[in-house]
Amino acid sequence: MTSALGEHASVIVLGDDPERTGDIGTRFESEEGGSDGDGGFTVETHTVGSDAVGSERIADVDVIVVVDETGLERVRSADRVGVVVASVDDPTAEIAIDPIVDAVAGTPEALSETVSWLLARDRGSVVRSAPTRTPSRIEQLNAGMAELAAVRSVDEAYRAAIAVAEQVFPKYQAVVAVRDGEWVEPVVASGGTPVEDCNRVRVGSGVAGRAVRTGDASIAPNPNPESRFDRLLTVPVGDDIVFQLAADGTDELDDADRRLAELLGSHLEETLDRIAVTETLRAERDRLLALFTNVPDPAIAYDYADGDPIVRQVNDAFEATFGYEAETVRGESIDEYIVPPDAEPEADDLNDRLQRGENVRREVTRLTADGPRHFILHVIPIHLDAANAAGYAIYTDVTDRREREEMLGRQNERLDEFASIVSHDLRNPLSVADGYVDLARETGDLAHLDRAADAIDRMDELVADLLSLARQGRAVGETDSVLLSDLTREAWESVDTDGATLTVESDVTLEANRTRLCELFENVFRNSVEHGSTSSRAEPDDSVEHGRDSSGDPLSIRVGTVIFRGDDGTATDGFYVEDNGTGLPEGDIDRVFESGFTTDESGTGLGLAISERIAEAHGWTVEARAAEDGGARFEFRTS
Repeated sequence: MTSALGEHASVIVLGDDPERTGDIGTRFESEEGGSDGDGGFTVETHTVGSDAVGSERIADVDVIVVVDETGLERVRSADRVGVVVASVDDPTAEIAIDPIVDAVAGTPEALSETVSWLLARDRGSVVRSAPTRTPSRIEQLNAGMAELAAVRSVDEAYRAAIAVAEQVFPKYQAVVAVRDGEWVEPVVASGGTPVEDCNRVRVGSGVAGRAVRTGDASIAPNPNPESRFDRLLTVPVGDDIVFQLAADGTDELDDADRRLAELLGSHLEETLDRIAVTETLRAERDRLLALFTNVPDPAIAYDYADGDPIVRQVNDAFEATFGYEAETVRGESIDEYIVPPDAEPEADDLNDRLQRGENVRREVTRLTADGPRHFILHVIPIHLDAANAAGYAIYTDVTDRREREEMLGRQNERLDEFASIVSHDLRNPLSVADGYVDLARETGDLAHLDRAADAIDRMDELVADLLSLARQGRAVGETDSVLLSDLTREAWESVDTDGATLTVESDVTLEANRTRLCELFENVFRNSVEHGSTSSRAEPDDSVEHGRDSSGDPLSIRVGTVIFRGDDGTATDGFYVEDNGTGLPEGDIDRVFESGFTTDESGTGLGLAISERIAEAHGWTVEARAAEDGGARFEFRTS
């Protein structure tokens, strides 16, 4: 084709991926430019890397196909560009909605058709030299098809069809009419005739109305006696449009006119269909973009490159939740920003599945602006079962739900503990009390009631401890700065010490709930007094014996501060409670904080469990170990 476009229309493909740009170039070459029929042109393709093309070369080509952001950036840097087409899967991608992009193609077939259409459109505006002969009407009609191919709205299509009709049918009056409910309304007319001067007709009546109803083309006399036109050529276009030519008495419409009019109507229908599809795609793209932008959960649009999910776009919720602006993460692997180090194997497995085109839904932990949180991650590739497909990832925060589930699990465990204690430990003293009451009735000996009262006291102690244990799962409430020395002495006053002594060896200020921390010390002190007999150093078989022997040395309890050193040298603060008693039961040191564990037949096994719960409620940890002199030592880490 010799024209302002050059001897051959030229297409250039720009991108950072040689394999992809090469595939597109090969496809164009195999199709010899996509069209050489009625269009009369061929396409020469140039598939190159973005750095190999200068601004002059970009300005010299007719259509530029960009396949990624790198290609688009190269086009932006040129002083002048032709038509730009984005070849991408996702119509909401940044590259697709960029202002310099004229059209979007999601498949190789759509890309070929789009480029061919754009070249045909531009060909219609080429300035030609004076013809050596008068073109035929079919040549004029074919030339006018480029004008129809270039329009982008329905109104433009109607006006373009009339403009072509004025070239092909200069002797006739042309009009396009559209169905509106029960009427067929003229919308555009040739020769400068105002549309208001053209008559509307009901569907089914008049020549135009019958054409809309039947779908048949016709050449018929004008039924309007007041019109200056004697005959009408009417061609239906689709279901709701008619194209009509009107001739006065000096001209005669014939079958040649009808064939050309039907061909023009066919091209108009194709143009209207294309516009409808384009508008549908644009509306769908806008809805998808609005959904992506406004979805309340964090979301990203991604592509895969070298096995990594590369961010293409993020929504506002992502920025707010994870604390990264779109410009920071765009073009980067999302895993580098939000995947915790210990979750990298899980992320690698997830990427392997996504690269195979699988749809993935999984609970994950990700790093947010507020620290690690739990999400349901739903990842949807644009093309299922396609390797390295782009897609969308949506993060639904389930941290609160998971914490509620964990809390419910702990509550259920506590209920199991209570059920075990109630069913076993309360049943025993209840049976004892019941037995002694029966003996008192049978024998009349009221001394049996004293034993029953002892059993009732035992049950009362168990119930009190159970209630205390139940409270420890709750938050500590308000905290104050309290001195370790003051609190330990306050707790010591509330315990039957049986002659034991308390020494505070060092002091520290703690941030704690005073009432609950006092209860912690009371339980630890009571445990030492009840289990720390020093009348003689316990042999292994002796470790289950409890109760103070007043004839021996008095029990000594010491409280003080301690600094813990980690393997990495870091220091944490804490305090300890240590006695010089018989020590902890061999082989069962790890069990002393279990609810109901005791080596004393009269003990509840709940005191140390309560102390551990109070410590945990403050965010502390506690560990039991043997003291250097053989007694028991309890160490509390407070930071």
